[in-house]
Amino acid sequence: MEAIRAIQPMLSTFPLRKLPFVALKHVIKVMDIDEIVKIAITSKYMEAIVKVCYIRIRQLRVNLYGERTYVSLDYPGVTLSCGTNPFNHPSIPKLIKEDLKPWFSETSTIFENTRQLFTRIYKLFRCDHFNMLISSSTQNIKEVLEIPEFRNFAVLYLVGGHFKKEQLDEVMDFEREDQDLHIIRGEIPEDYYHPNLFKYTDVHYCDARWIRLEHLLSIKNNFAITLGKNNLTLSDINKFLHHWVNSEYDLFNWMTIDIVEEEIMPVLFHGIDVLIGYRFGSERRLISVNSPKTRKRPILSIVQSQLCIYINTWSIHQRPYKEYLYDHSLMIFDKSYAPEYKVLQLLKRRSVLNSKLKQVKEDSLEKQELTGKIDKTNKKLQLKGVEYENGWPILRSGVEVL
Repeated sequence: MEAIRAIQPMLSTFPLRKLPFVALKHVIKVMDIDEIVKIAITSKYMEAIVKVCYIRIRQLRVNLYGERTYVSLDYPGVTLSCGTNPFNHPSIPKLIKEDLKPWFSETSTIFENTRQLFTRIYKLFRCDHFNMLISSSTQNIKEVLEIPEFRNFAVLYLVGGHFKKEQLDEVMDFEREDQDLHIIRGEIPEDYYHPNLFKYTDVHYCDARWIRLEHLLSIKNNFAITLGKNNLTLSDINKFLHHWVNSEYDLFNWMTIDIVEEEIMPVLFHGIDVLIGYRFGSERRLISVNSPKTRKRPILSIVQSQLCIYINTWSIHQRPYKEYLYDHSLMIFDKSYAPEYKVLQLLKRRSVLNSKLKQVKEDSLEKQELTGKIDKTNKKLQLKGVEYENGWPILRSGVEVL
């Protein structure tokens, strides 16, 4: 046994503060993120050294869960528990309340300590934005959002079982500046309404059963909207698409709506000029606005999956893009919808002519003129490569568009 002990390496500690400044910074930068936080806790001097290391994290989030409240750092990841019931993640290191004791006050509440911890961590690392997560058990949401340190969140997440009207009103009444709202888990009263329900820049409602057609018609200049389980009918969505076509302003950049029906296209596009186009190797339905001069994004594409429809809007010369499957930080681009937009304008023109044709008398000169214009429009569509399948006009990928 003595021989074994003799050949084992001697373990000893080394005071980091004795290292030269540059060497100390290098040592800290190669540490795991939880160890860096522990180092910063040891003294104000080490906390100051960590600050000047300019260590970048991708995201910081405050998670208000009562006794399970914690502050989380992502990429690199660590959870910092503020309550007596630590949050456990199978693959992310954590520091419990005892580890963070030097930064906490024994006389302060969990929420007050969380506020102090967040402020300290936010100054300690380099982070472009932070998010807030509030559970439905939180009764003072308005007070939380009015705290100066918390006001400038990028995304507000609401999670829980059932949200009360008063809680939702406090969120909807909050003054927003390019901020997002994601209710990602929990039920909302089906009779709930608030005029600001689409005032956040990016809105995600996992429970959207309370959303009605009149709510959709209030959308204006949103970036992204996600509607999960909902009671919207295909007729409702069709009327919303008509509203998008006829509106004088842009409504959104992209939108996702859960659906349960399989055969949706005939009802969805009733009364709307539609063109089937191809991008990224798959088909998508395309429509365009009636007032392109007032719209920055006059083209809308819809792709149907088994569970939802994906709706995107584009400018005429913008190249559509999607995230790379294996790395969401990379984008794949395809060609713009400019050729399809020209075809859509011709389809609209033909629809107007056909509508006028139904109103004129038989054997009249006006009918002959309209018929001639329709024939010319059809020839232009043919020259641009438009085909028809089950009544749907199609412009296939790879066809030369004049």
